[in-house]
Amino acid sequence: MSGSKVSPARKAALRVLLAVEKDGAYANLELRKLTRTLKLGHSDMALLTELVYGTLRRQGTLDWVIEQYSTVPVSKMNYTIRTIIRMGVYQLLYLDRVPSRAACSEAVELAKSRGIHGLSGFVNALLRSISRSKDSISYPDPDKELALYLSIKYSHPLWLVERWLMRFGKEETASLCAVNNEPPPVVLRCNTLKTTPGHLRKKLKEEGLKVRPSALVPEGIIVEKRSFLPELKSFRDGYYAVQDESSMIASSVLNPVPGAFVIDACSGPGGKTTHLAQLMKNRGRILALDVHEHRLKLVDGACRRLGMTIVKTRHLDARELPNKLSERADYILVDVPCSGLGVIRRRPELRWRVERGDLSRHAVQQMEILGQASKCLKTGGLLLYSTCSTEPEENIGVVNSFLMEYTGFKSEELRLPFPLVNSRDKIDVKKGFLQLLPHQHGTDGFFLACLRKTKESR
Repeated sequence: MSGSKVSPARKAALRVLLAVEKDGAYANLELRKLTRTLKLGHSDMALLTELVYGTLRRQGTLDWVIEQYSTVPVSKMNYTIRTIIRMGVYQLLYLDRVPSRAACSEAVELAKSRGIHGLSGFVNALLRSISRSKDSISYPDPDKELALYLSIKYSHPLWLVERWLMRFGKEETASLCAVNNEPPPVVLRCNTLKTTPGHLRKKLKEEGLKVRPSALVPEGIIVEKRSFLPELKSFRDGYYAVQDESSMIASSVLNPVPGAFVIDACSGPGGKTTHLAQLMKNRGRILALDVHEHRLKLVDGACRRLGMTIVKTRHLDARELPNKLSERADYILVDVPCSGLGVIRRRPELRWRVERGDLSRHAVQQMEILGQASKCLKTGGLLLYSTCSTEPEENIGVVNSFLMEYTGFKSEELRLPFPLVNSRDKIDVKKGFLQLLPHQHGTDGFFLACLRKTKESR
């Protein structure tokens, strides 16, 4: 077999994984780029996606196994060889439909196709050794090293597992980690400016999708079988946006009335921004800010596609909001940059990038953004603070610090225009905040808190 005969799916998967490892790219964006340029069949596309997300999700487990059989530590390996080996071991351990012989030989040819002929023998020997003994691999003892066991079994950083064990206990931590390794649902938000959820579901079924209503959000639609959504006429015509239920819940809690002036302090890529415009029936004004111009272009594009005209974007760090907006807004959404630990189902590489110390650094920035944005709110106005994080430092910790410093605000009972159902968690909205968790609610990990301005700023 020559390097030219390596399957296109594996070649493409290696490209994506190397971009993630070497360049700090995001897997979902790299996959989207390749989807546009490569003409892969359905089975190759499915294998490409499986290899990329599976290898990233299971990286901790894969490295543990590799360390037991390799003469070279994982950390000392050539990064291309390391990625090829991880992909190979992932296929050996998790993809029953891929013959072991094929996984090994394709890995060898991948190494050769990258010009690394000298290490192809190392790749071959290591993978065949793991293949022969994969049923007798040694893992940590859960009775002696529970955190390490869960970390290796579910492929999560040890520091994060230790935190979750302290907060949730063994069963909940195992459940959260397990859910994080499952492919997340694809959720659509019906654009009620153009159609109804019922009509949209019918249209999507006619286009070949298998869909069902969301159990949490009235305009939500769960896609169980899909094609490439941007190719569908319903998408191009602006009948829906792709948005998780947790994000829809956040916009629905703020629930601005038509005609209001709303500031979306960190708006890119526009899911919540356009949902707010939808809830306002496209009447009023939304000022959408973001520090990244490319994210603002996504907001503008989404507004055009969905037919929303009340959104004005502005390239601005929310920490530098101008004084002329002081106490002008009726509503403010502050969806701050965060660790993203609530969305590692969707972005599995995040679990390996976020470090313990990042949480407190994020909290400082979040407090700065929240404090500055809050000055733009009218007395009596409503502010929603949200993150896609599971961690208290970025969530209730920031809210409590804010309320101590900004005494003109009080925590507000969360009000939803619909009941939250089908949840294992006992949701107490009266406490003024809500922590959504993947294993409890089936949504992304998401935090939101409502704050009411009770008196003028000094």
